[in-house]
Amino acid sequence: MQSEVVIIAHPDKEYVYRLADYLNEHELLPCKAVAFSEKEKIKPFENTHKVVLKVIPEEWAELKRAIHGREDGRNTDSIQAQQKSKILYISEEEKEDEMYAYRYQPADLTGIRICLAAGLEAAGKRKRYREEDTKLIGVYSPVGRSLKTSFSLTLGQMLAVKYKVLYLNFENYSGFHSLLGYEKPSDMADLLFYFLNLTDEFPGKMQEATLCLNGMDMVPPALSFLDLESISEEEWEVFFTSLLKKRKYDYIILDLADHIKGLYEILRRCSLIYTPVPGDSMAQAKEEQYERLLNQLNYGEILDRTRKFSPPLFGRLPVKPEELLHSELAEYAKVITEEEFHWRSGK
Repeated sequence: MQSEVVIIAHPDKEYVYRLADYLNEHELLPCKAVAFSEKEKIKPFENTHKVVLKVIPEEWAELKRAIHGREDGRNTDSIQAQQKSKILYISEEEKEDEMYAYRYQPADLTGIRICLAAGLEAAGKRKRYREEDTKLIGVYSPVGRSLKTSFSLTLGQMLAVKYKVLYLNFENYSGFHSLLGYEKPSDMADLLFYFLNLTDEFPGKMQEATLCLNGMDMVPPALSFLDLESISEEEWEVFFTSLLKKRKYDYIILDLADHIKGLYEILRRCSLIYTPVPGDSMAQAKEEQYERLLNQLNYGEILDRTRKFSPPLFGRLPVKPEELLHSELAEYAKVITEEEFHWRSGK
């Protein structure tokens, strides 16, 4: 079976090989990137390899014809029939078009990565992760005041007893700055800025920003949710792909909110979703509308991985997040998540 590849081509040899090496070294693609600085060598390569995405300079646009066949008239249908490769052009000018990637990106090549992610998505080559890799757990509810955040914090600390866990909060107003009483120099918005613009400095900034809560790592939520609203769906895609690739954590818990662009795509990436919904009729009606919308938009698979529950009224929950681990909510969470995590059996 032929291996799938991405062609990265440009007459600037240093540029194109640096880009391909970066993508391969950091495993940012679901398949290997192969660099070319001479366009004459591309067509013969395509005739013997399965190319899913071709990244070429604008002035080499004639190479697009290689998708449909060779110019010498010889039949290559056996190879070309297998190839549905997409084209991405490297442009010398910034353009608002998903088919063009601006060449002069910052040193981290983030813009190219985002365009590649979109191109591969169009080619149906979204990267999939094996069972042993980091798992995303989404916690989301279309209903406010559903104990979503308290449940997320509780589950994360429970899992942290045995696993490496990262908790990320995306709410409009998390209140964590007051609840935890910290003054960290960086929060989620700062972290995303470094990831998207100064990748070389991102690992150090991540370490600097991370807090520990009963063994669970967490990044302080953004002070202004407006900073997160500006992040595109493609940028979130690249960010989560990078976190999963590192395999530093067993579980990453996402405490999600409606303002995040591409919310349903993020939920689709989660191996498990918990949706707390209060038992009153208004809350149930909102949940019903949410489920109907998911089905209409062809996101029904999200519901297949969703565990919906209606939390009871608790007498008094701790104010401090670190005390949730020993609360009534923790006992309740064990019941809700027993099927997935087998707390009683100790598996």
